[in-house]
Amino acid sequence: MCIIEVTLRMNKLTQRLSALLGSRTFFYVVIGFLVFETLWFVFSAVYPMAFDEDFHFGIIKIYAEHWSPFLSGQPDDADKFGAVARDPSYLYHYLMSFPYRAIALFTHSEVIQVIILRLINVAMFTIGLLLFAKVMLRARVSQALTNVSLAVFVLIPIVPQLAAHINYDNMLMLLLPMLCLVSFTLIEGFEKRKVNAQALLAFIAVSLGISVVKYAALPFVLAATAFLLATLWLRFRGHYKELLPAARTSFRQITLPTLLAFIGLTTIGLTLFIQRYGVNVVSHQALVPSCSQVLSVQQCSQYGPWNRDNMYEQQRDPAFEPKRLTYMRAWLEGMRFRLFFAINGVKSDYTNYRGLPVPVQTATILFVVGLIVTVFWWRHIFRDNTPLAFLAALSGFYIVILWFEGFEAYVRTAEPVAINGRYLLPVLLFIAAVIGRALSLTLRETPRVKAMLATLVIVLFLHGGGVFTFILRSDESWYWSNRVVIGVNNAARKTLAPFIVEGSKRESPFNHY
Repeated sequence: MCIIEVTLRMNKLTQRLSALLGSRTFFYVVIGFLVFETLWFVFSAVYPMAFDEDFHFGIIKIYAEHWSPFLSGQPDDADKFGAVARDPSYLYHYLMSFPYRAIALFTHSEVIQVIILRLINVAMFTIGLLLFAKVMLRARVSQALTNVSLAVFVLIPIVPQLAAHINYDNMLMLLLPMLCLVSFTLIEGFEKRKVNAQALLAFIAVSLGISVVKYAALPFVLAATAFLLATLWLRFRGHYKELLPAARTSFRQITLPTLLAFIGLTTIGLTLFIQRYGVNVVSHQALVPSCSQVLSVQQCSQYGPWNRDNMYEQQRDPAFEPKRLTYMRAWLEGMRFRLFFAINGVKSDYTNYRGLPVPVQTATILFVVGLIVTVFWWRHIFRDNTPLAFLAALSGFYIVILWFEGFEAYVRTAEPVAINGRYLLPVLLFIAAVIGRALSLTLRETPRVKAMLATLVIVLFLHGGGVFTFILRSDESWYWSNRVVIGVNNAARKTLAPFIVEGSKRESPFNHY
């Protein structure tokens, strides 16, 4: 009788857990928790934070002195930011210069200016996360798996930290799900042998926009374009005569104001794209020229990333032989470390400490197991689910390009430079959708176990993940010079410390990355 009673209670508990994990209430709790984390960083972390915040704020201030996004040459005192006039990642800085101009009219306080601009970035990232959720649902990921994926994502320590930065990655995180959503609309039309002209115009406009926000978005645009063309070919194969009439019919259905708006956005985007990428190819034979192709070595030596790589190149042993397996190990270790580490900014020379052990090990086990079951179930995962295959294709192509770009730098410098976990953030939710689907198929006969494991993963990530890593690893030098801010963070650290396994705090061996 006792066994039956315990079983019934367990069933009720797991049913409630399943209902909670799949509820809109839990979804809004996750979004609310992200906002809480990011605001903690905004009002706690001293400027500049580690992820190039002074770089982005500095360029925003440069564009605030120009009404046009096109710079005639290298601005004065801009050498520390590289070849600014030829950098194709400039739309974010130009757009953010307008709120900065407005703020500067009322205050010259750098602290206030930084905090307000950080809040704008928090808004961009949060809206982007809402759109990522729509992407996952459109890819036929369940509400429960979407919610759990988002919960784990916002508990990765660098996620709220990046979202609270003045950083162009936050605009990328806003535009990428838009690119996916308009791609899904096009794919749905192709599968019915139709062409959604409005979605096509939106795809072109978003592709151009995201390309000049950050050049690293180019792989997403290329992969999405190739996937759409392949889908178009497959669906219209043998029916090509239907293509032009379908497109013509759809274009006629677009209202004139909408058409004019898209033409305007596309014209602006194309102009911005050509002015940087087009001119760069003509003048420097590269989409993104090296600093020394545009400026003198003396000027470029003031630009940190270029100077670091140049120094390593000069010191490189001629006998050095780059090995892919050696680099792969360093890449994987570096990426894992820099997803979960704690890092301060320039004021402490970018001191970084190891992440908290429980979320780090949980993520490692989850990824390894997830990868194994994904390989096993891959046919079932993508069967009759083109949108999910689209997300996998984008993620795979982006990661391959990211790896080869890093390996090329490794060959030149003999050092594993520029290995940053934040580079993976745009695709982590897509990867979670695929791995989550594989795990769901593995546990499809045991829904009770599925709900309990999902809850356990969230609890383990809560054990020091997210903003808690920052609170537990930081000290007073990491905060704004404000007694209230310092007092609140010290109190939070003392409150959390007895309940969380902190492990070793010692400075990381990955600092030189």
